[in-house]
Amino acid sequence: MRRIDRKGLRAPALVLDLELAPDGQPGDDMIAVGGYETLWCLSRVRGVPREVSFWDVTGDTAVSVRELRDRLGDTPAAGSATTPRSLRPRTAATEMTVVICTRDRPAGLRSTLASLRRQDDPEFGVLVVDNSPGSPAVAAALGELGPLRRQCVVEPRPGLAWARNRALGAVRTEVVAWIDDDEIADPGWVGRLKLGFAHEAAPAAVCGMMLPAELDTEAQVRFEQYGGFNKGRGMTPEVLRTGAPSVTSPLYPLPPFGAGGNMAFRTDALRAAGGFDPCLGAGRRTRGGEETRVLALLLSAGQVVLHWPSAITWHTHRREMAALRKQLYGYSAGLSAFYASMIRSRPAAAFDILRLAPYAWRDLRNRSDSLRVGELPGDFPACLLKAARRGLLEGPFMYLYEAAANGRQPGR
Repeated sequence: MRRIDRKGLRAPALVLDLELAPDGQPGDDMIAVGGYETLWCLSRVRGVPREVSFWDVTGDTAVSVRELRDRLGDTPAAGSATTPRSLRPRTAATEMTVVICTRDRPAGLRSTLASLRRQDDPEFGVLVVDNSPGSPAVAAALGELGPLRRQCVVEPRPGLAWARNRALGAVRTEVVAWIDDDEIADPGWVGRLKLGFAHEAAPAAVCGMMLPAELDTEAQVRFEQYGGFNKGRGMTPEVLRTGAPSVTSPLYPLPPFGAGGNMAFRTDALRAAGGFDPCLGAGRRTRGGEETRVLALLLSAGQVVLHWPSAITWHTHRREMAALRKQLYGYSAGLSAFYASMIRSRPAAAFDILRLAPYAWRDLRNRSDSLRVGELPGDFPACLLKAARRGLLEGPFMYLYEAAANGRQPGR
C-alpha cells in the first residue's frame, strides 16, 4: 500500500469511508482490495470529514484498517472540517423540505429515498417533482418512504430549472434542500445542513460535498481526476461572500460555489433571487448553470454562501466514457450559458465579465496552478478536454436559442 496523489488514481478503485476515532471502527479489520488498482479514502473524525487520500494497492489482497488509520492519523490534513465554535443555537433552521427532481430514473429515486429514510434527523419533509411527467413509478417509490412527510408534484415542462421552480412554489418551510436522484444522502446529511444554517455568518445557502459512490470504471475515475464536484474546495468550512479571498467575483465560480445536487437555501432568499432561470439546466440545450446563477445572485446581493463539507452525499458517476464526454461538455456549456444569462438580465454585467478574462485564461491553461486542468495526469483523454472546450464555446449560443424559444426574461 503506497500513498499517491489524485493523478495516480486508476480503475477500478475501491471507495472507502474510514472513521479515524479509536472508538469508531475496529482497528484489526482487514479490507479486501484484491482486484482493485487503487483506493480512494475519505477519512473522518467522529463523522466529520478530515481529508480524501489516494493509495496504490496493486498486487495487495487486503489492507489493514489499523495501518491505514495510523498513517492517516500521523498526516496533517489539508484542512479539517471541524465544527466551528461560533454557532448559533441549533434551532436556527429546523423546518426543512428536501426536494428531489426526477425524470425516468425510478431505481435511482428509490435509492435516494431509501437514504432519506436512514437520516439521523427525521425532522424534515420530502417533495418529489416528477418531470416525466406522471410516472406511476414515482408514486410507488414515494409510497415506500414510510412515516416521513412526503408530497409529489408534477412539472410537465422538461428541464431541471422548471422542476426546481415548481418545487419552490410548493415549499412552505424555512429551508429547502436539493438532492438528485443519482445520489445517496449520508446518514447525517439533513442534520449537518441544519447545523450549517446555524453558523454565525447567517448563510443564505449551504453547499455540501458530493463524493463518489463508486469508482469502478475508467470514466468514473477520470471524472475524479478532473476534480469531481468539489474541485478547489477542500475539507475546511468556508464562508463565501463578495470580497472573500477565494471569491474572485460573484461572476467567477472557480472554485465552484457549490454543486446543484447538494445544496440548501433559505427559502425566502431563493425566492428573492428570482428562483432558477428556465433557460438553464439539465434537460435544456444549455445542460447546466441554473444553480451557479442563483448562487452568484446571492453573492452579488451581499448574501453569504457557506461551503460546508460535513454535509455529504454520495454520487454515482457516469460509467461510460461517452456519457462522461457529454457531462463535461454540459458543465462547460452551462458555465458559459450562465454568463449569457447574466448579460441578458443585466447588460452591464458584460463589462464585469470582460474584466475576468485574465483569470479565465489562467484557469483554462494546462499549468500547475490551473483550477480546471492543473492536476490532470499526462494520459488524461484529450477528447474529454476537447468536449469541455467545445461546451464553453457553444454554451452562449445554446442559451440564446433557449431564450428565444422560451419567450420570457429570467427572474432578474
